[in-house]
Amino acid sequence: MFTQYIYHLINNFDQKKTIDQLQSIVSTKEGSIGLVTAAILMSGVALYKSSRIDRGCPQIPYNSILGSTTEYRKDPEAFIKKWNKELGPVYGGYLFGQYATFVSGPQVREVFLNNDFDFLEGIRRDFDTLLLTNGGGRNDLTTEMVAGGIKKNLSPKLGQYTSRVIQHLQQGLFEQCGVVPDEGKEFYHVYPLVQHMVAKASASVFVGPELAKNENLIDSFKNMVLEVGSELRPKPILEFFPNVMRLRMWYIGKTSRNVKRHRDQLYAALMPEVDYRLNAMKEGDSNWERPDDFLQDILESDGCPPHVDIYTHLVNWMTQLIFAALHTTSENGTIVLYRLLDNPDAMEELYKEQIQVLEESGYDANVGPEVFTREILNKFSKLDSFIRESCRLRNDYYGLPHKNVSNKNITLSGGAIIRPGEFAYVNAFSNHRDENLQKVIEDVSTFKPFRFVNQDRNSTKIGEDFIFFGMGKHACPGRWFAIQEIKTVVSLLIRSYKLSALEPVVFPTIERNQIPNGRFKLVPRK
Repeated sequence: MFTQYIYHLINNFDQKKTIDQLQSIVSTKEGSIGLVTAAILMSGVALYKSSRIDRGCPQIPYNSILGSTTEYRKDPEAFIKKWNKELGPVYGGYLFGQYATFVSGPQVREVFLNNDFDFLEGIRRDFDTLLLTNGGGRNDLTTEMVAGGIKKNLSPKLGQYTSRVIQHLQQGLFEQCGVVPDEGKEFYHVYPLVQHMVAKASASVFVGPELAKNENLIDSFKNMVLEVGSELRPKPILEFFPNVMRLRMWYIGKTSRNVKRHRDQLYAALMPEVDYRLNAMKEGDSNWERPDDFLQDILESDGCPPHVDIYTHLVNWMTQLIFAALHTTSENGTIVLYRLLDNPDAMEELYKEQIQVLEESGYDANVGPEVFTREILNKFSKLDSFIRESCRLRNDYYGLPHKNVSNKNITLSGGAIIRPGEFAYVNAFSNHRDENLQKVIEDVSTFKPFRFVNQDRNSTKIGEDFIFFGMGKHACPGRWFAIQEIKTVVSLLIRSYKLSALEPVVFPTIERNQIPNGRFKLVPRK
């Protein structure tokens, strides 16, 4: 079998020999044709077998040996609306090189809360950060360890980190904009501005204010995900063959110059500081003041595997945090700001809300954003509604794959059967636009910024109607930090500037492009 050959390459050869063999295969016309031919044959066999199994739910007809992926990629919204209407809330189909069940409506809860489904195994099929970043063995730094660290050392401390975050967001803003003249300043895109601000603020929390001054470290916090992830952009044919994709991720992790550069930068930035801290802790230095950051919490956790040196362990930690938090927060902050640019009247409503909350808290109406606290940010209910609505109407379609990791069939309440090793995908597009689930929402496909005000449905509250952060034991543990950071970015910008779009904002509808586009302008508030 082709897959057995791939695993044989990984497991039975040393790194250099494996890479040499792989290069020799893919660098020749015959080798490339052989890989593609074998993969297509495997796909055809899997498709044939899948069509002969009772699935307990309606099926999307297979139009080709590669299933329905091409039709879905062309227009995912039309694809979902078509098959939801014809087949109902739960159905099966052959997409992304595999048979999968696509679940919407209340039954998504059964996917999220069933322990025989594993989201982490599902996501690793196409994006395994440990393989992609040469991050060591799976047991060296488990996802449970990362999630536990965030729950223990990040979320409970958001209040005490707020002033630090604001300070570094302001620094990042100034580094990107400089002094904005009275007539304003134009920008090509929102993302670079938000990306730099988020990198500065996140670094101040993860590694401390001093290390947040290190330009190379900030470069990795900003660009590691984009530069390494760009190497994984699916080759059209490889998407259908997950074992080849996993080999490709492993190959990138072992050979990529981007991976090496960013790991080296993190290592060089962390090593002197870690040595200093470890020595101060060991010697009981009375002049040493314990740093209050995530790095120090990790150092004191005593979780470094015995076969991994402390520097590599910490680089692996920071890499996982960067991939889990930095790009997603920057991306979602960008989406919120583009919604704001597209709704200028809402921007002034949010500014008025700031004034009202600040005055009720005893501050002058003209005070700067440095007075924001977690408590004040949480009182911005219109802003919170704006963020939730922006996330609800993102162009998310089929996602959050969950793999059946048990040795038995899983049967959903509607009758759909997910066999061992198969995947259930959550249909976020449908749930976020389901009139029955959304209840108080009218015009479910229309962006209405303040529809959640006074509805007890804040932007971190998860449920069947809002699955943006998942649900159950694998719901995003960092969502409180991410939302607070986005709230602070938006609040700081509208406190100091008037933002205006210089051209119509373009919101993407294809699945692989989440970020809107459009030039904009900042003008200082008088």
